[in-house]
Amino acid sequence: MIYAFWHYFQRTRDYDLLREVYDVITRAANFMVNFRDEKLKLPLESYDLWEERLGVHTYTAASVYAGLLAASNLAKMLGEYESASKWEEAAMEIREAIRNYLFDKERGVFYRSVRVDDGKITEVDRTVDASIMGIFLFNVFDVYEPLLESSVKVIMDRLWVKPIGGIARYEGDYYQRVPGDYSGIPGNPWVITTLWVAQYYMAKGDCYRARDLISWVNRVKTPTNLLPEQVDPFRGLPVSVTPLVWSHAEYLRTYIMRKRQCA
Repeated sequence: MIYAFWHYFQRTRDYDLLREVYDVITRAANFMVNFRDEKLKLPLESYDLWEERLGVHTYTAASVYAGLLAASNLAKMLGEYESASKWEEAAMEIREAIRNYLFDKERGVFYRSVRVDDGKITEVDRTVDASIMGIFLFNVFDVYEPLLESSVKVIMDRLWVKPIGGIARYEGDYYQRVPGDYSGIPGNPWVITTLWVAQYYMAKGDCYRARDLISWVNRVKTPTNLLPEQVDPFRGLPVSVTPLVWSHAEYLRTYIMRKRQCA
């Protein structure tokens, strides 16, 4: 919410609304500062983006980093420099913790999540999950950061659905599977995950690869131009919610990026 409000404020300079909601921003930012492991500086456990499992997730850590940095920027707009400094410092600590504790050096990809107990990593989830694109979406690292570049390569290698195209949520995703042989198929391809990678390629100036991914999304839309949550990996037909606002929102975001960067 704070991250979204910062983007809104940059466009509107709505100081009246900022003053009205600043107390909420303060309480939310202070919660994020305090709801962390004291030694590792990572956020404590919560449920993941997909609402399926408990842990310290790479996507969540990235979003908390972005939220705290946004809160710091908003505080500066009101001259609240003490709070701004505290929240920015916490954001930087989280970014370094992501680098130090959430990257699998052996495989060259961010962990989906870890479990933490009193300053120690007790368990890691090595499932390749498209949600680690949160590192890119929330601008934790530059698009040319080697950790991010190698992670995207692993996502393309492990989550690309070869029979039909598109990128699955994660390895072994059983949600909304349709009848058929899923051998060698990580799961159903999703619109949003495919567009995340398209956005990454555009940010790097690789418009050719981005256009291929956008073309795939255009192929799986319904005859009335509606986008589903995911598609059948054998026939390319819509599966689950159709239309899904999230899919349409990511499509619009991708389209705007394409107009600006790949015209």
